[in-house]
Amino acid sequence: MSKSKPDSAIFIHDTEEEILKKIKKAFCEEKNIEKNPILNWTKNILFWDRSTPFVIERKPEHGGTVEFTSYIELEKAYAAGDIHPMDLKATVAKEIIALLKPAREHFAKPEIAAMKQELDDVLAKRK
Repeated sequence: MSKSKPDSAIFIHDTEEEILKKIKKAFCEEKNIEKNPILNWTKNILFWDRSTPFVIERKPEHGGTVEFTSYIELEKAYAAGDIHPMDLKATVAKEIIALLKPAREHFAKPEIAAMKQELDDVLAKRK
C-alpha cells in the first residue's frame, strides 16, 4: 500500500467502505510473510502496545475463531497456512476501521470538512 497510489493507501479520513475496499484489494499472498503489507500493518500498528488478543472470527467449517496474543504466533500460523488471507484482511479491516473511528468523526465535523475542501481546492489549482 502506497500513498503514491491513492487507491491503495489508507487515509485517516477514509470511510469504512473505502478502508474495506482498499484492504480487500491489498496484496496478501497466502503463506507469504515477506513483503506482505497486511501482516506489516498487523505487526507495526495493530500489535503495537496491544493488551487484548487479536481475534480472527471464522465460521466453524473454516476452523472457527482463533486468538493470538503475540504477532509471532499469528505470523507462524499464517506461514503454515492456518490463516487464510481473506480472514486476516477482514480482521485487519475491522480493527483499522475501529482505530481510525475517532479521526473519521473529527474530519466529518462540518468546520473541518470545509477546511479540508478549501485545502483540496487550493491544491487542485496548483496542478
